[in-house]
Amino acid sequence: MNGGRGWALALLLAGVSASCSSYNRWPFWSTQRHPEPMQDALDPLPPGAHVLYPEGPEEVLVVRHADPVRVRPAGRAGGYPLAFHTKNARLHAGSSVSVSPGGRAEVLWDEGSSILLSDRGFGLVGSPSRGEPLFTFLEVDSAWIMLSGEEQIGLVGGSRLSASSGPIALKRVRPDVLRVRNQSKVPARIAFREDVIQLEPGQAVDLPLLAAGGGPLQSATSAQAVPGPGFTVRVTGAVDTDADRSRVRVVAAGEHEVQGLGQRVRLDRGESVDFAGFGPR
Repeated sequence: MNGGRGWALALLLAGVSASCSSYNRWPFWSTQRHPEPMQDALDPLPPGAHVLYPEGPEEVLVVRHADPVRVRPAGRAGGYPLAFHTKNARLHAGSSVSVSPGGRAEVLWDEGSSILLSDRGFGLVGSPSRGEPLFTFLEVDSAWIMLSGEEQIGLVGGSRLSASSGPIALKRVRPDVLRVRNQSKVPARIAFREDVIQLEPGQAVDLPLLAAGGGPLQSATSAQAVPGPGFTVRVTGAVDTDADRSRVRVVAAGEHEVQGLGQRVRLDRGESVDFAGFGPR
């Protein structure tokens, strides 16, 4: 009798052990009550950078000066770190470069342009041959830009930097503010929403990183600049303009838009508006 009980107990334990081995965890049921299991926010998921930024013909050399640095070649969904035995990598347009706190990487173009990213940054190598900026910053703490000719650089938030020389320094002074300082000997321009900011040598500007983005609107890139006494009026469409030492006058002749002194004005055909300062203090 005792032997039969022993065999029965052994068989029971063997069955329990076999059933337990078929599960990866214990208990077999879900223990999650609050919060509920996470649901996919987007289905299907949006395309990755390797789809949005296809490979282009331009080639760059990425040099690691300090760890950690990571690169993602064009056309690939994932990247790899530049470890101690891999100091540099050659990449094509459409690739991305990222540095983490403490890291430093330099992106070099054959014609002499270069961008140095420090501490924390992420950017995409563009293809100017298909109308893209030379480089687009998606995140930056500190960067140093040197250009050998007229090029465009995409800044964090979507604004667009146009310059022909360098150095131009980028600094994230606050989570919502990017400082751009022109340390070159020639002017630079920043297309920020409806405006184009002229950045003279030695000048700096703080750009707000807006939730709506700071990308240039169509009127900012196609507007005609009418210089006035200490300010500029930008006009698009069918207008007649006249400027002297005291004011800028705009007369509407059709569809148009007028921007000046912080104001955006639309007129009926034949109407006019004068932009003028307050005169001497």
